[in-house]
Amino acid sequence: MMPLLLPSPASAERSRAVSVNMLRRQALERLYRRREAVENLIRSLESYHDVKTDDRAVCVTINAARKSSSDFVQSQI
Repeated sequence: MMPLLLPSPASAERSRAVSVNMLRRQALERLYRRREAVENLIRSLESYHDVKTDDRAVCVTINAARKSSSDFVQSQI
C-alpha cells in the first residue's frame, strides 16, 4: 500500500495563491471582453443614430386645433 502524501503547509498555501491569482486573471479577462463588447455596442448605436439623423425627413408643424364636422364640410366647398 502506497503512503498517502499530504501537501506541506507551504505548498498548500502556494497552490491556493496560484489558484486565486488564476481566478482573478480569468475574471479580469472576462471584464475586458465585456468592456470591449459594450464599447462596440455603443459605437454601433452611435453610428446607427448618426445615419438615422441624416435620413430623417424635415419636420412639419401639425395644427391640433379641434374642428367640427361643419368646419370640415365648409373647407371642402
